[in-house]
Amino acid sequence: MSKDPFSKLQSSLPLEDLLNQPPLRNSHNWLLTYLDVFVLIVMLVITLITLGDLKTEQAAANKPQAIRPKKTPTAAPVVINCPPLVVAENKSVQQIAPFEPIAEIKPDNADIKAESTAPTINTPEIKTAAATNSISKPADIQQAAANSEDENKLQQQLTKTIDEFGLNKTVNIKVTQGYAQLEIQDKVLFKSSEAGLTASGEALIKRLAPLLKQAVGLILIEGHTDNIPIKTAQFPSNWELGASRATSVLHFLVAQQLDSSRLRAITYADTMPIADNSTPEGREKNRRVNILIKFSGQ
Repeated sequence: MSKDPFSKLQSSLPLEDLLNQPPLRNSHNWLLTYLDVFVLIVMLVITLITLGDLKTEQAAANKPQAIRPKKTPTAAPVVINCPPLVVAENKSVQQIAPFEPIAEIKPDNADIKAESTAPTINTPEIKTAAATNSISKPADIQQAAANSEDENKLQQQLTKTIDEFGLNKTVNIKVTQGYAQLEIQDKVLFKSSEAGLTASGEALIKRLAPLLKQAVGLILIEGHTDNIPIKTAQFPSNWELGASRATSVLHFLVAQQLDSSRLRAITYADTMPIADNSTPEGREKNRRVNILIKFSGQ
């Protein structure tokens, strides 16, 4: 049985009428109407969503916000806190606390006043190096003056002792930094280019021995030469000559009952001249033996 109720009517027509009959309309025209309605519904939904977003943005824009003052490098940021509102169930305002601003926002030219009213923090005083130096400087000056006075007294005492021994023409005295330096020319102690003590040299050292026994600590014996090179079988250079002369004095002092553990022999050769080596007089001054001592009173 045919599902189309018009199939019999159409089949009953003559063949010529069927051939001349215009084509039937499309049976799916209802879809166009359905699509039109669907598009209208979608447009309506989009319009409603757009209107909802606009209302949300407008409500957010009208919402009160905290007032933030302009930041300044010296003043802390100021925030005004508004007190909450008490609202009843009928949405009528029952009580509103009075508005009391915490701080007043002022223009940029009021920064100086804000700085003056800001709380001050007490910080401990830091003593600078300049202040420390200014405090310690007078003490240093006093100490230097006391040291200078002691050195003058020591030099006067040694000069008096040397004069009593009759050695003022052969021994020079120099006091510096609490030490006394006894300078003896080589011609008083040794023969030319030799390191053994002469008889006059031994007599001189023997007379100095009591003075050296009064010293404390180490006793340094320095051997110095001029810059004229020496090259012998016994002394290949001025270093050996200076060392041998200082050692000869050391051994003689040990024979005079001085403690050997306190004695030191040092050679400087021609590295520490006190006069010009270009003249005979200057070279004669440079050939010497120095004895450095420190006294118990210093």
